Amino acid sequence: MIQFEKVSKKYRGTDAEVVKDISLTIPSGQIVVLIGPSGCGKTTCLKMINRLVKITSGRILIDGNDIMEQDPIKLRRNMGYVIQQTGLFPHMTVRENIEVIPRLEKRPEEEIENRTEELMKMVGLDADEFLDRYPTQLSGGQLQRVGVARAFATDPDIILMDEPFSALDPITRSQLQDELIFLQSRLKKTIVFVTHDMDEAVKIADRICIINGGRIVQYDTPEEIMKHPANEYVADFVGRNRIWANPEYIRARDIMLTDPLAVPESLSAIHAMEQMREKHVTSAMVLDEEECFKGYVRGIDIQRAEDKNVAVSTLMRQAKAVASPEDDLVKLLDLINTNDAQALPVVNQWGRLEGLITNSSLVTTMSRQYIDLGKEAAS
Repeated sequence: MIQFEKVSKKYRGTDAEVVKDISLTIPSGQIVVLIGPSGCGKTTCLKMINRLVKITSGRILIDGNDIMEQDPIKLRRNMGYVIQQTGLFPHMTVRENIEVIPRLEKRPEEEIENRTEELMKMVGLDADEFLDRYPTQLSGGQLQRVGVARAFATDPDIILMDEPFSALDPITRSQLQDELIFLQSRLKKTIVFVTHDMDEAVKIADRICIINGGRIVQYDTPEEIMKHPANEYVADFVGRNRIWANPEYIRARDIMLTDPLAVPESLSAIHAMEQMREKHVTSAMVLDEEECFKGYVRGIDIQRAEDKNVAVSTLMRQAKAVASPEDDLVKLLDLINTNDAQALPVVNQWGRLEGLITNSSLVTTMSRQYIDLGKEAAS
């Protein structure tokens, strides 16, 4: 875990603070993205973690230990570091670049060789083909893969990445983002990643820290930032319609009807019909004594019943599919299409009804993106 405690940075000869009183906690095993406009202080924050930039005031703790009390060389060797220009030594082969720190630490030869082979496989490069090449013989994407391999060479707990993919073409950049997400799912490193690209931040981050003028404006999950921007600056910086490009962040709980008509399974059908008329609906959800969802009853089935005094459980139908409150929009649409369902009861992990998603509520949700686009264009 990395903790910033009221950290500020002022360069010599100027009164202006590049970083102003920043406090945040970066949880272990997560990707935290620092993002903001040029000059906002995000790279300065990154470089203060490995002491490439000296803190003016405040403290940075790693697992409770103040970094200023540690040897800076040892501190840096225990962190991976990937930058935009890769930082590879041009006079060294790929193998020599990857092995430079392990050899400085005098690790066993067999261990170093095995680790190098493993790292090449991890970043998708053929060891026989690439290990003896020099950086000038590699493409941009290959260079960055080697840079990532070198960062992981000593198996550090913390990886610092300063706009590592920004100079790459869009296809290669997307591939490397995907590979980073895959690696993180396996290795669970603490990764601090600097970018100016919100699409990249949303794609890879567990948490995003938006910085402006040296201060944190908002620090939260991508989902919360897109749904609940802290202020107008964040809303404009993120993009008011970005949520529509990320339907996985639109959940059932965000769009469901929270007060659908629900009746106990022991209620008589005629009384259920009366409640439907009062609510102007054509069906009702059916719950058992513990208020767990059992099914639904339709008004038309009650009308057709010879005995309308029977319990609604007698006329109840089973739902074709149910949704969880955390199911995203993509899954909801798939559930409706696959099951040819007119509605989806939203049921929590204990089986209790939390809401209802209807075709009309989905249409309303989907149409909001065009309404929002129109508002943005008008402004």
